[in-house]
Amino acid sequence: MDLKEKKLASKEIYKGRIINLYVDDVLLPSGKESKREVVRHCKASAVLAINDKDEVILERQYRYPYDEVLTEIPAGKCDKDEDPLDTAKRELEEETGYQAKEMTYLGKIYPTCAYTDEVIYIYLAKDLVKTKQHLDEGESLDYAFVPMKKLLEDIEKGLVPDAKTLAAVAFYQNRK
Repeated sequence: MDLKEKKLASKEIYKGRIINLYVDDVLLPSGKESKREVVRHCKASAVLAINDKDEVILERQYRYPYDEVLTEIPAGKCDKDEDPLDTAKRELEEETGYQAKEMTYLGKIYPTCAYTDEVIYIYLAKDLVKTKQHLDEGESLDYAFVPMKKLLEDIEKGLVPDAKTLAAVAFYQNRK
């Protein structure tokens, strides 16, 4: 059975700095028409940075949509035409003040596939070297090295709901 929907028309509702919102008219496989609300988002990268003591760099950052401080791995949006690996390297250093001598691609995720086209590329960073943190203007976060065992316990307790962090840990654990 062909499950693909065909876009018939698209109307931009909002154009923002990070997202654009569209309402599309689509033709369903059944032959009926419907509407899809779509958030278009630039690609992003996330980094599971692990030191030689099996500690992970975790950030605590306030996330306005949830009105919560969340625990998550370093991440950020790709600049226009930027390679996701370059984004991962840049974001790791900007947010934590670390560079990695070794970066390995772990996989990509579609964090909320029902309404957005966002893609997050996930990398493993090893052999970390301290440099200098330089946060973007308006960015506030704390970071710390947390033993992987503690992170896994916190995930089990439901204390880490961030999708990219959960996916990164799953990718990593699957490769071990």
